[in-house]
Amino acid sequence: MKKLITAVLICSIILLSLCSFAPVKSVPVENEISTVDTQKVLEKRFLNMLNHNFVYGDDFYDDEALLNASALALLSLVEDGFIEEAYLKDYVFNMYGKIYDDFDGINEDMPKQDGGFYIIPRGYDLYEHSLVSVTENEDGSYTVITNVVIDYHFGEKVEAVGTTFFLPSEESQFGFNILYSDLAYPLEYAMAV
Repeated sequence: MKKLITAVLICSIILLSLCSFAPVKSVPVENEISTVDTQKVLEKRFLNMLNHNFVYGDDFYDDEALLNASALALLSLVEDGFIEEAYLKDYVFNMYGKIYDDFDGINEDMPKQDGGFYIIPRGYDLYEHSLVSVTENEDGSYTVITNVVIDYHFGEKVEAVGTTFFLPSEESQFGFNILYSDLAYPLEYAMAV
């Protein structure tokens, strides 16, 4: 019997020595998104903001022009020619980081409604951006270059190049504000205008 137990024990030791045991490695759980994923998220966020933007060039420096152009992004909320001021204030703050306490002096010759912003009846153009590049600047802002198809309200389509500056903002629902956006038109179109 001792020989049998010894033989079983020797066989067990031989079998165990033939098996290779790989140590169990713990895989670290990463809380951060990879750089590639972060870049794609930024690109989608910037394109989403740009495809809802109607403010370009000098309109950034003219409150009335900025507000009237911004209201175009909210046309689905218009009732009887007005949009609630709170919606427009919220949109302008989140998109551009601008705060308006009231709209006194804006569209002075237009109809008024308490708590409402009048939408001036007019044709408006549509802008469709496609990404060319995203560059992070030394100050933490981003420069975004896009190809833009502008569908003018009078039926003509033109392609342009957009240059937009984004600044991170913890207060914005988008995580960024558009500081400035400009469109460069093709030479032949610019000369015709």
